[in-house]
Amino acid sequence: MTSFVGAALMGLSNASASNRAIILAALAIVSAILSNFAGSKILWVQTLVSFKTPLLPGIYFGMVLGLAIWFWVSRNLLKILIVLLSTVIAWVAAYITAEHAFEAIEQMLKEIAAPDKIFPQINFVLAVCGVLGGLVGSTILTFCLSFVCKEFGAFEKWARVVMPGTVLGILLELLAKDDKFALHLGTLLPLFLGWQMTVAAIIGYCIVPRSGDGKLAPL
Repeated sequence: MTSFVGAALMGLSNASASNRAIILAALAIVSAILSNFAGSKILWVQTLVSFKTPLLPGIYFGMVLGLAIWFWVSRNLLKILIVLLSTVIAWVAAYITAEHAFEAIEQMLKEIAAPDKIFPQINFVLAVCGVLGGLVGSTILTFCLSFVCKEFGAFEKWARVVMPGTVLGILLELLAKDDKFALHLGTLLPLFLGWQMTVAAIIGYCIVPRSGDGKLAPL
């Protein structure tokens, strides 16, 4: 049994860039599903919040990225914890950014609307807020990741994470639940699935897993 586990870990350590992307995307599916349920009132874990933001989505995705570091970068526990904490911070920052943007837009509309007129309606406000949140979250995540994986300090790999991380924030629009748009589903699951799978796959693909001597980075 021990030899089987060792062989499996060795196979993971030697995974190609495309296989690393697939492995992290698969793990991100589990993270996304758990992240969606983390907001459910059914679960007691909803009480785990900071700045009025549920922390569990960040923790779940941080565990996925932490495994990526452990598999392919370093077994250093501090580096893994840095990635986990950075992911939580990025999630909280993205959440707060989107929430404040939404409140600011609502306040602006109230101020420009005359008392005797109908409150102006703007479609796809959540999409705009999601894009802003995605930009903030993906930028913080990539910046912190660059301290653990030096290759993410390069503009090309930075952009590979930040650009799709920003654009996919548009999926926040699907949180709305009304008849104005057929895809207003009233759930965050598409956002979690699309964002976490894509970002995880890109990070897995871009990681340079071996040091010059072909071994994992030392502890």
